[in-house]
Amino acid sequence: MFIFQRGGDQMKVLISTIWKGSAVIQAIKLFSPNKVFFIADEPVEDIRNNSINMIKELFPNLEYKTVPTKIYDIVGIAKSVMDIIESETGNEIIVHISEGRKTMSLGLLFGAYVKRELVSSAYYITEETNTPIQLPIIKLKLSKQKIRLLQKINEDISSMPEFEKALNVKAPTIYVHMKELRDDGFLNKENKLTEIGRIILLNN
Repeated sequence: MFIFQRGGDQMKVLISTIWKGSAVIQAIKLFSPNKVFFIADEPVEDIRNNSINMIKELFPNLEYKTVPTKIYDIVGIAKSVMDIIESETGNEIIVHISEGRKTMSLGLLFGAYVKRELVSSAYYITEETNTPIQLPIIKLKLSKQKIRLLQKINEDISSMPEFEKALNVKAPTIYVHMKELRDDGFLNKENKLTEIGRIILLNN
């Protein structure tokens, strides 16, 4: 978990993907954060590293943290973002996804979805006109029964009698829950957890 020392006043925290840096510069100008977290793949490539150094030179009075992630590990990225958000509880948190790979943007957004109550806003900034587009922050919330069902699936329980015993729920209800979880993208057609299914379990 990444923690900065903080004073008594609320601060603005920007959590951002990074590539060439132009959109991040616009985000800093627009939102005036006190702290910036860069979500970057590991090892940090020269382009990203140069962009980060350029931003630090342009805005030397801000606090910065580069958070290394694996570029296609959406669940791991989401977990890193959730840790940042928790460490900055009480501050205004803004997420920004204009730059970098789509998987990194998705991981950042999914982490913000799970911690929706702690996030102020999310933005994409257009390349052509530097126009900020505010994105919806969906609240990912499932019933306790569905969470428990996902947990049992994650524990490799697969037979209906095992589900009934573990959840104390009858088979017809479990079938309905499974269909709804598939329809909503938490399970795939083989009833295995998807990335978003795994991410929501991180918070439970």
